[in-house]
Amino acid sequence: MDEKTLTLGLDALWVMLSAVLVIGMQAGFALLEAGSTRMKNSGHVAGKQILSFAIASLAFWAFGFAITFGTGNSFIGTEGWFLKEGKGTFDSLSWANVPLELKFLFQLGFAGVSLAIAWGGFAERAKLSVYFLFGTIFTIAIYPVIGHWVWGGGWLGKMGMQDFAGSTVVHLQGAIAALVATILLGPRIGKFNKDKTPNVIPGHNQVYTVIGGLILWIGWFGFNAGSTMAVGDGFFGYVALTTNLAAAAGAVAAIVTAKILVGKADIPAMVNGVLAALVAITAACAFVEP
Repeated sequence: MDEKTLTLGLDALWVMLSAVLVIGMQAGFALLEAGSTRMKNSGHVAGKQILSFAIASLAFWAFGFAITFGTGNSFIGTEGWFLKEGKGTFDSLSWANVPLELKFLFQLGFAGVSLAIAWGGFAERAKLSVYFLFGTIFTIAIYPVIGHWVWGGGWLGKMGMQDFAGSTVVHLQGAIAALVATILLGPRIGKFNKDKTPNVIPGHNQVYTVIGGLILWIGWFGFNAGSTMAVGDGFFGYVALTTNLAAAAGAVAAIVTAKILVGKADIPAMVNGVLAALVAITAACAFVEP
């Protein structure tokens, strides 16, 4: 086996491992959301993560991947439906020397994470039919369009926008969708009294929340470092370092801030600090210095 063949094999193995880490973040979201909601709804909230990824898998395979990365115009991709590859179909991903199937699986993990974030706004608010409808629309017509603008040769990418691993494409999109869902669906049952005074609805299990946060932290190494799509020069280690330092700083800053503002070391606030820092570093993890 020559050096080039070995390098290509290692790159493929690295992308596969990274894809597994990113897809495994669904377990983190399941525990995080289940622990942050009331016990009576925790099973439903956790179970929807399987439905979420199942819908994303089918919709992204059929249409979403082609719209995101297929050759087209400055707004959407118009080739590559059902992962059918022709000459020049996925030129926007030609820089990565791994099989198309691995590129798809890795990017599917991203789409699944964005949908999981969006579905956070539906927690304890929506019926099954709403999940089916929104999940399909989001994975075909919302996420891929913005993804194409930035990563697929679209107008934002041509203007020089840099988003290394998806702070905007993945996380901001999902967050905006969750915010819109929260506004449209209204507050959870029991949030407000008849006199409009609010009630605090604490999560039922902080252990779930912490474990979920840790799973997401670990999965983020696949998310960010995996976006190098190669192991040859070891640059993935640099990306992993900046990612980890950001998460650590977010945890410390959040728990200290909570102690100062509310007088106690709030554990959910610390977990949220980790996640906020990870989201923030995702776009710049390959460009900033530790």
